[in-house]
Amino acid sequence: MMCKVLILSCISAAMLMTAAYGSPLPTEKVHLLRALIRDLKLLEKSKDKIHLELYTPNEKQECSWQTLRCYLAEISTLENDIEDEDVDNLRNIQKNLQGLMDLIPQGTGCKICEANDKKKFPAFHQDLSNFLRSMLK
Repeated sequence: MMCKVLILSCISAAMLMTAAYGSPLPTEKVHLLRALIRDLKLLEKSKDKIHLELYTPNEKQECSWQTLRCYLAEISTLENDIEDEDVDNLRNIQKNLQGLMDLIPQGTGCKICEANDKKKFPAFHQDLSNFLRSMLK
């Protein structure tokens, strides 16, 4: 009897901790997020050379899928404005953003990308990096 109580107590504690701290992120999602953050750091050296204004989402966790979709669409516009050595890096970012979107359910009631403010690339880059870091928590 005492053993059953102990087992049930452990299960209850695990359930409460999961509810309080959230379930751990799947390994694939963590891998993609870390790869994206690393690739964005590599693209950082070009941020002062890119003079585009890009739609920059300001909705965060509740609209993660739409936010990633917007960042992906805007990142795709950079191919003509980056240096040749950054093209592969940019393609990795695109591939990993798409892979991350495949792991996240679509939200509802989120605004379209074009409804967001446009920001210069350095601010866009910083907001995307911060958003990806927030998804790791």
